[in-house]
Amino acid sequence: TLLFLSFLVYGMIGLMPGDPVDLMIAGNPNMTAEDAARLREIYGLDRPLLSRYASWISAALGGDLGYSRLYGLPVLDVIFPRIVNTLLLMGLALTLTICIAVPLGVYAAYRHNSLADRAIGVFCLAGISLPAFWLGLLLIALFSVELGWLPAGAALESPDIKTRLLSMVLPVATLAMAGLAIYIRHLRSAMIDALRADHIRTARAKGCSEPRVVWRHAFRAALPPFVTIFMLDLGTLVGGAMTVETVFAWPGMGKLMFDAVMGNDYNLALCGFLVLATCVLIANMLADAAYGIL
Repeated sequence: TLLFLSFLVYGMIGLMPGDPVDLMIAGNPNMTAEDAARLREIYGLDRPLLSRYASWISAALGGDLGYSRLYGLPVLDVIFPRIVNTLLLMGLALTLTICIAVPLGVYAAYRHNSLADRAIGVFCLAGISLPAFWLGLLLIALFSVELGWLPAGAALESPDIKTRLLSMVLPVATLAMAGLAIYIRHLRSAMIDALRADHIRTARAKGCSEPRVVWRHAFRAALPPFVTIFMLDLGTLVGGAMTVETVFAWPGMGKLMFDAVMGNDYNLALCGFLVLATCVLIANMLADAAYGIL
């Protein structure tokens, strides 16, 4: 799978108009045609696409992932700090989402068709309808511009720990609210079906308490579809959220991969996508294992 994806991504990037030398020409009007031809020869850009891919994959299999043309550093040296930043942002957001979505989804299912269930449904509809980047701008306008309580952008390099923590609040809240509605709706639907099952009626008839019926019997039966969504999100954690990272100037993988594609940085874009694909494959394996346990 990774080999096929590497070929697919390399080919798609290679078929995009322009190359890194074109960007150099745009930034340096004094560069001559001879200089551009020499640079293309040095970088191997004058060779056919398949020949370039064969050279890259042979070097990658030998452990040499190459250098980033945009940053002038080894690819892993560029990617690793961004992965750490993205995992911090996405991990906190996903944890907050799960902590809020589970009780709300279970409660909405248990109080099916009640006023609370309808209110949670309206909240979910609003959450699905609002684009994450627009929600982030609204939060910045309120909490940073109007109230002045929180920083508008990331400050991960600040020596003050308090400033760093405060700068995480808005991006984490934005991503958590964006994903909250999806988790609540799926868990609510699964829980409604689980609470109608025969074994739930049997558990109640045998005298089980309602908390035990809900959490021990129904919730466990409702977990497989919930785990599917969670594992998919877990696998895509390192991919980041480009729009939210851009809004809050968060130095993460989403913005890095976008810049790599737009700058025709083959090595950086390929490694970023392959890291993401590897995490998705691992998450799928963990999901299969979780199904068996559940």
